[in-house]
Amino acid sequence: MEKRKYKKTHPFSIIKKLKISVFLVLYRPRDILEYIATVSSGTAYAIGIIAYAVYSYSRYRYRIIENGIQIHDGLFIKRRFTVPYSKIQTIVFNMDAFASFFGAVKVSFDTPAGLSKSYDISAYFSWKNTKVILMKIHEMNPELSCVKADFISTFLLCTFWSNPATGLVFIAPVISKLGDIAGNELANNIWRTQADFRLRLIALNIPPATAGAASVLIIGWVISIVLCFMRYGGFKTYNQGEYLVISKGLVNKNLTFTKRNCLSAITVEQGLLMHIMGLYTSGIFTIGSGKLKGDRSIIIAPEHKKTFFRSLNKLVKISPKEKMSVYTAKNTMPAYLYLPFFVTGMTVLVIMLADNFSIINDLFKALLLFALIPLFWWMLFRIFAHKYSHLGITSKHLVVCSFQKLTLKTYYIPFNKIQCAKITQSIPQRFAKTCNVQVYLYFENRAVHTVKHIPLDKAKELLSYNKIQFFSR
Repeated sequence: MEKRKYKKTHPFSIIKKLKISVFLVLYRPRDILEYIATVSSGTAYAIGIIAYAVYSYSRYRYRIIENGIQIHDGLFIKRRFTVPYSKIQTIVFNMDAFASFFGAVKVSFDTPAGLSKSYDISAYFSWKNTKVILMKIHEMNPELSCVKADFISTFLLCTFWSNPATGLVFIAPVISKLGDIAGNELANNIWRTQADFRLRLIALNIPPATAGAASVLIIGWVISIVLCFMRYGGFKTYNQGEYLVISKGLVNKNLTFTKRNCLSAITVEQGLLMHIMGLYTSGIFTIGSGKLKGDRSIIIAPEHKKTFFRSLNKLVKISPKEKMSVYTAKNTMPAYLYLPFFVTGMTVLVIMLADNFSIINDLFKALLLFALIPLFWWMLFRIFAHKYSHLGITSKHLVVCSFQKLTLKTYYIPFNKIQCAKITQSIPQRFAKTCNVQVYLYFENRAVHTVKHIPLDKAKELLSYNKIQFFSR
């Protein structure tokens, strides 16, 4: 067998490392001595950065062997390691516009041995070598079912992916209104005390300034939608042999290949606003997912229930029908609501007592009144989460449905990916005969999903149904 030589990656790796040299232009010397010192240090810095970039590029080499990829790198300490093909679970092709101009593509490989925030191998390859890899994948794995996101689904994904969009809708008018109140309050105090002209001018300028701040928030939101749309435009997910492939991006294109049998969990997500609109979205929980900036590892953009589960079943063969389910105990609603109810109650109490305290002015009272809007939303979400949180099983998956922040997430976890399940009880739960169930699953970092306040006896019965390993505390 012919011995294959080590190859170098694309020279664009040098340009990528030189990006940090832009900090040289941030400093401006004030006199001739500082100018000479800056030029001298800047030159030494530039030479050092260039030398580091070139030398590290020359030291990083790879070769394709029969059972995997061998890497040889290291500036002062040499490293040689092999990544077997059989252990590679995720392959990412990131074709950003700047790198593509030089004919380079960033290719990343990830295995269970990797770190949770970085890939095992991540290097720039020429477009020619990248096409060879893609062609081999396409030849060995024919494309099967495909789910494409239309314009409306992509727009909804970018606009209402999470609850910050809802918060922005409330925050912008609140800021504008508070500015009006603050301006009027300050103006009244100034006129009563006959302050000088400059303070009067400041009072008059507060309302337009806060209106401008609200406008900046709205403009920033619009810009974020545009950037998100550029990231997720042309979004589609399809099966290609053993791989689940996610394709997205208008300017910077991205292809992610993940082995379907290596998925640790499939998620179905809903915020309260999405629930009101009858929309669902789905993502994957696996090694190598979510490591790119702005990547949320979604596989289906927001869709209505009828089409959503049909699309999900085409990609990962999941049925929403559960053989057995255990929902949160009905008498545990106070446990879900005590925190938002306490915060809301204290806010209402302060508002009711505000007129009795002269130190509480109209500005502070208005702020408290507007704070009731997100607090009311928080309470509504907790009621929604209490109704739908549960533990269940299907023919192939353990179903864990619980809330995280302001999103309800349902995890479909294959039985062979469950490491263990733990039942915990607080002192009040012992009297109520309820418990929390924590499910640990196979991942590159610790991953725990918890369902709170479900009946203890039913939880044990469900976990014993498919002989899931669990222990209680």
